[in-house]
Amino acid sequence: MSWGKPDVSFDDYRKDSIACGERGATTSMKGRGEFDAVVLGLDRQDTDIDIGRSLPPSLTREDPTQKLARDYALNGLKSRPEPKVKALQRFLVDHVEACLSEKGYVRFTLTPAQAAELGGYRKGSQARFRYLHALASREAVIQQQRYEP
Repeated sequence: MSWGKPDVSFDDYRKDSIACGERGATTSMKGRGEFDAVVLGLDRQDTDIDIGRSLPPSLTREDPTQKLARDYALNGLKSRPEPKVKALQRFLVDHVEACLSEKGYVRFTLTPAQAAELGGYRKGSQARFRYLHALASREAVIQQQRYEP
């Protein structure tokens, strides 16, 4: 899956992708229930570590390292951060996608051959950016491979 806009210049393509990426990366998550739950869970785990380090071994018969690991894991299970983190990721991706849509980009799917070729480029490399741009700026690719959810 990628995003394209017919006849977009390489410079505009890069500028738009960076701007939309920054929009997603700088979107505040404060006040969202998922964010608050993840922070609470991490705070509880940090507290377990701090308490575990400060307890003298004479206060418990349990191995302090085992107790710390157990308490840390239990608080992780109580807060179940994974689904909440995934929801926050989706929230940020939604902001990136909205930005791209506002700039006139549409989603398109890569063919297996295109995906294979893309896989041969190192992520973040100029060659990869150039390859994606070559696809993303061609009207024929966008029309024939447009993603329709």
